Amino acid sequence: MGDLHNKTILITGATGALGSETVRQCAAAGARLALTARSADALAALAKSLATPAEQVWLHPADLTSSASVSELMSALVARWGGTDILLHTAGGWAGGARLAEVSDAEWQAQLELNLLAAFHINRAVLPWMLEHKWGRIVNIAARAAALPGAKQSPYNVAKAGLVALTASIAQDYRRSGVTANCLLPGTIDTAENRRNMPDGDFTRWVKPTEIVSAMLYLASDAAAAVNGAALPVYGQS
Repeated sequence: MGDLHNKTILITGATGALGSETVRQCAAAGARLALTARSADALAALAKSLATPAEQVWLHPADLTSSASVSELMSALVARWGGTDILLHTAGGWAGGARLAEVSDAEWQAQLELNLLAAFHINRAVLPWMLEHKWGRIVNIAARAAALPGAKQSPYNVAKAGLVALTASIAQDYRRSGVTANCLLPGTIDTAENRRNMPDGDFTRWVKPTEIVSAMLYLASDAAAAVNGAALPVYGQS
Protein backbone atom coordinates (compact mmCIF):
# COMPACT_ATOMS: atom_id res chain seq x y z
CA MET A 1 0.00 0.00 0.00
CA GLY A 2 2.87 2.38 0.76
CA ASP A 3 2.95 5.52 2.88
CA LEU A 4 0.10 7.88 2.04
CA HIS A 5 0.62 10.36 4.89
CA ASN A 6 1.64 13.18 2.56
CA LYS A 7 -0.97 12.47 -0.10
CA THR A 8 -4.41 13.92 -0.65
CA ILE A 9 -6.80 11.37 -2.14
CA LEU A 10 -10.11 12.33 -3.72
CA ILE A 11 -12.51 9.39 -3.54
CA THR A 12 -15.74 9.59 -5.51
CA GLY A 13 -18.73 7.42 -4.71
CA ALA A 14 -17.29 7.40 -1.20
CA THR A 15 -20.43 6.11 0.51
CA GLY A 16 -20.95 3.09 -1.77
CA ALA A 17 -19.85 -0.44 -0.92
CA LEU A 18 -16.58 -0.17 -2.85
CA GLY A 19 -16.10 3.50 -2.08
CA SER A 20 -16.47 3.09 1.67
CA GLU A 21 -13.95 0.23 1.72
CA THR A 22 -11.60 2.44 -0.29
CA VAL A 23 -12.05 5.18 2.30
CA ARG A 24 -11.30 2.83 5.19
CA GLN A 25 -8.10 1.50 3.64
CA CYS A 26 -6.86 4.96 2.65
CA ALA A 27 -7.62 6.23 6.15
CA ALA A 28 -5.61 3.37 7.64
CA ALA A 29 -2.68 4.38 5.42
CA GLY A 30 -2.74 7.92 6.78
CA ALA A 31 -3.92 9.83 3.70
CA ARG A 32 -5.79 13.11 3.69
CA LEU A 33 -9.26 12.13 2.55
CA ALA A 34 -11.39 14.27 0.24
CA LEU A 35 -14.69 12.42 0.04
CA THR A 36 -17.58 13.07 -2.30
CA ALA A 37 -20.94 11.44 -2.98
CA ARG A 38 -24.45 12.72 -3.63
CA SER A 39 -25.73 12.55 -0.04
CA ALA A 40 -24.33 14.91 2.60
CA ASP A 41 -25.93 12.82 5.36
CA ALA A 42 -24.32 9.60 4.12
CA LEU A 43 -20.93 11.34 3.89
CA ALA A 44 -21.27 12.62 7.45
CA ALA A 45 -22.17 9.14 8.72
CA LEU A 46 -19.17 7.65 6.92
CA ALA A 47 -16.80 10.25 8.36
CA LYS A 48 -18.17 9.61 11.86
CA SER A 49 -17.37 5.91 11.49
CA LEU A 50 -13.69 6.55 10.81
CA ALA A 51 -11.02 6.54 13.50
CA THR A 52 -9.34 9.43 11.72
CA PRO A 53 -8.61 12.97 12.97
CA ALA A 54 -11.26 15.36 11.74
CA GLU A 55 -8.68 17.60 10.10
CA GLN A 56 -7.68 14.69 7.83
CA VAL A 57 -11.19 14.26 6.37
CA TRP A 58 -12.95 16.71 4.08
CA LEU A 59 -16.50 16.17 2.82
CA HIS A 60 -18.24 17.74 -0.15
CA PRO A 61 -21.43 16.36 -1.70
CA ALA A 62 -21.54 16.67 -5.48
CA ASP A 63 -23.36 15.46 -8.56
CA LEU A 64 -20.57 14.37 -10.89
CA THR A 65 -22.89 14.35 -13.90
CA SER A 66 -23.07 18.15 -13.54
CA SER A 67 -20.10 20.14 -14.78
CA ALA A 68 -21.04 23.03 -12.51
CA SER A 69 -21.21 20.77 -9.45
CA VAL A 70 -17.79 19.30 -10.22
CA SER A 71 -16.33 22.79 -10.67
CA GLU A 72 -17.68 23.76 -7.24
CA LEU A 73 -16.21 20.59 -5.75
CA MET A 74 -12.75 21.24 -7.16
CA SER A 75 -12.75 24.94 -6.25
CA ALA A 76 -13.57 23.99 -2.66
CA LEU A 77 -10.91 21.26 -2.63
CA VAL A 78 -8.26 23.61 -3.99
CA ALA A 79 -9.20 26.09 -1.26
CA ARG A 80 -8.99 23.35 1.40
CA TRP A 81 -5.88 21.43 0.38
CA GLY A 82 -4.66 22.96 -2.84
CA GLY A 83 -5.92 20.10 -5.02
CA THR A 84 -5.50 16.34 -5.00
CA ASP A 85 -2.59 14.00 -5.60
CA ILE A 86 -4.71 10.93 -6.33
CA LEU A 87 -8.16 10.38 -7.79
CA LEU A 88 -9.86 7.09 -6.98
CA HIS A 89 -13.06 7.24 -9.02
CA THR A 90 -15.42 4.55 -7.74
CA ALA A 91 -18.70 6.30 -8.55
CA GLY A 92 -20.98 4.61 -11.06
CA GLY A 93 -23.78 2.10 -11.21
CA TRP A 94 -25.34 -0.76 -13.13
CA ALA A 95 -28.69 -0.96 -14.86
CA GLY A 96 -29.88 -3.50 -17.38
CA GLY A 97 -32.64 -5.94 -18.18
CA ALA A 98 -33.48 -5.23 -21.82
CA ARG A 99 -32.04 -6.11 -25.20
CA LEU A 100 -30.93 -3.20 -27.36
CA ALA A 101 -34.16 -2.89 -29.37
CA GLU A 102 -36.09 -2.38 -26.11
CA VAL A 103 -33.71 0.17 -24.56
CA SER A 104 -35.27 3.62 -24.23
CA ASP A 105 -33.47 6.88 -24.89
CA ALA A 106 -33.73 7.70 -21.19
CA GLU A 107 -32.17 4.41 -20.13
CA TRP A 108 -29.32 4.84 -22.60
CA GLN A 109 -28.66 8.41 -21.54
CA ALA A 110 -28.80 7.62 -17.83
CA GLN A 111 -26.07 4.98 -18.04
CA LEU A 112 -23.79 7.15 -20.16
CA GLU A 113 -24.20 10.05 -17.75
CA LEU A 114 -23.63 7.96 -14.61
CA ASN A 115 -20.71 5.87 -15.86
CA LEU A 116 -19.00 8.00 -18.51
CA LEU A 117 -19.99 11.67 -18.35
CA ALA A 118 -19.35 11.77 -14.59
CA ALA A 119 -15.91 10.23 -15.13
CA PHE A 120 -15.10 12.75 -17.85
CA HIS A 121 -16.03 15.64 -15.57
CA ILE A 122 -13.99 14.52 -12.55
CA ASN A 123 -10.97 13.27 -14.53
CA ARG A 124 -10.79 16.55 -16.42
CA ALA A 125 -11.14 18.55 -13.21
CA VAL A 126 -8.23 16.98 -11.32
CA LEU A 127 -5.70 17.15 -14.15
CA PRO A 128 -4.64 20.82 -13.99
CA TRP A 129 -3.41 20.57 -10.39
CA MET A 130 -1.63 17.26 -11.02
CA LEU A 131 0.07 18.67 -14.11
CA GLU A 132 1.18 21.76 -12.23
CA HIS A 133 2.83 19.56 -9.60
CA LYS A 134 4.20 17.06 -12.14
CA TRP A 135 2.77 14.10 -10.22
CA GLY A 136 -0.62 12.48 -10.07
CA ARG A 137 -2.44 9.17 -10.08
CA ILE A 138 -5.87 8.52 -11.57
CA VAL A 139 -7.57 5.18 -11.06
CA ASN A 140 -11.02 4.69 -12.57
CA ILE A 141 -13.35 1.78 -11.86
CA ALA A 142 -14.67 0.37 -15.12
CA ALA A 143 -16.05 -3.19 -15.31
CA ARG A 144 -15.47 -6.57 -16.89
CA ALA A 145 -18.39 -5.66 -19.17
CA ALA A 146 -16.07 -3.23 -20.97
CA ALA A 147 -14.04 -6.18 -22.27
CA LEU A 148 -16.69 -8.92 -22.14
CA PRO A 149 -20.09 -7.28 -22.68
CA GLY A 150 -22.98 -8.98 -20.93
CA ALA A 151 -26.42 -9.58 -22.38
CA LYS A 152 -29.30 -7.18 -21.76
CA GLN A 153 -27.11 -4.33 -20.52
CA SER A 154 -25.89 -2.59 -23.66
CA PRO A 155 -25.93 0.97 -22.22
CA TYR A 156 -23.78 -0.17 -19.30
CA ASN A 157 -21.43 -2.12 -21.58
CA VAL A 158 -20.90 0.89 -23.82
CA ALA A 159 -20.46 3.35 -20.96
CA LYS A 160 -17.82 1.22 -19.25
CA ALA A 161 -16.00 0.61 -22.54
CA GLY A 162 -15.99 4.37 -23.01
CA LEU A 163 -14.46 4.79 -19.56
CA VAL A 164 -11.62 2.45 -20.55
CA ALA A 165 -11.03 4.53 -23.69
CA LEU A 166 -11.18 7.76 -21.67
CA THR A 167 -8.55 6.44 -19.27
CA ALA A 168 -6.27 5.31 -22.09
CA SER A 169 -6.68 8.71 -23.75
CA ILE A 170 -5.56 10.50 -20.59
CA ALA A 171 -2.56 8.17 -20.36
CA GLN A 172 -1.55 9.04 -23.92
CA ASP A 173 -2.19 12.76 -23.60
CA TYR A 174 -0.10 13.12 -20.44
CA ARG A 175 2.38 10.24 -20.64
CA ARG A 176 5.44 12.44 -20.05
CA SER A 177 3.94 14.60 -17.31
CA GLY A 178 4.36 12.49 -14.17
CA VAL A 179 0.63 11.73 -14.19
CA THR A 180 -0.63 8.21 -14.79
CA ALA A 181 -4.18 7.02 -15.52
CA ASN A 182 -5.29 3.42 -15.22
CA CYS A 183 -8.54 1.57 -14.69
CA LEU A 184 -9.74 -1.65 -13.13
CA LEU A 185 -12.22 -4.10 -14.63
CA PRO A 186 -13.91 -5.80 -11.67
CA GLY A 187 -16.02 -8.88 -12.08
CA THR A 188 -19.08 -9.31 -9.87
CA ILE A 189 -18.29 -7.55 -6.59
CA ASP A 190 -19.28 -9.25 -3.34
CA THR A 191 -21.55 -6.59 -1.86
CA ALA A 192 -24.74 -6.84 0.18
CA GLU A 193 -26.72 -5.33 -2.71
CA ASN A 194 -25.37 -7.82 -5.24
CA ARG A 195 -26.16 -10.70 -2.89
CA ARG A 196 -29.73 -9.45 -2.60
CA ASN A 197 -30.06 -9.00 -6.38
CA MET A 198 -28.44 -12.36 -7.22
CA PRO A 199 -29.36 -14.69 -4.35
CA ASP A 200 -28.52 -17.80 -6.39
CA GLY A 201 -24.98 -16.63 -7.18
CA ASP A 202 -21.86 -18.30 -5.83
CA PHE A 203 -20.68 -15.54 -3.51
CA THR A 204 -17.41 -17.33 -2.80
CA ARG A 205 -16.28 -16.70 -6.39
CA TRP A 206 -17.04 -12.99 -6.44
CA VAL A 207 -14.26 -10.45 -6.06
CA LYS A 208 -14.04 -8.80 -2.63
CA PRO A 209 -14.02 -5.00 -2.29
CA THR A 210 -10.79 -5.30 -0.30
CA GLU A 211 -9.12 -7.02 -3.27
CA ILE A 212 -10.17 -4.26 -5.63
CA VAL A 213 -8.92 -1.57 -3.26
CA SER A 214 -5.54 -3.31 -2.98
CA ALA A 215 -5.17 -3.10 -6.77
CA MET A 216 -6.28 0.54 -6.77
CA LEU A 217 -3.71 1.50 -4.16
CA TYR A 218 -0.94 -0.24 -6.04
CA LEU A 219 -1.78 1.75 -9.18
CA ALA A 220 -1.87 4.92 -7.05
CA SER A 221 1.60 4.30 -5.64
CA ASP A 222 5.09 5.30 -6.71
CA ALA A 223 5.78 1.62 -7.35
CA ALA A 224 3.36 1.72 -10.31
CA ALA A 225 4.95 4.75 -11.99
CA ALA A 226 5.65 2.69 -15.14
CA VAL A 227 2.04 1.46 -15.41
CA ASN A 228 -0.01 3.85 -17.51
CA GLY A 229 -3.13 3.31 -19.61
CA ALA A 230 -3.75 -0.18 -18.24
CA ALA A 231 -7.16 -1.84 -17.96
CA LEU A 232 -6.51 -4.42 -15.25
CA PRO A 233 -8.91 -7.37 -14.87
CA VAL A 234 -9.93 -8.00 -11.24
CA TYR A 235 -12.37 -10.85 -11.62
CA GLY A 236 -11.81 -13.00 -8.57
CA GLN A 237 -13.06 -16.45 -9.51
CA SER A 238 -16.25 -15.16 -11.13
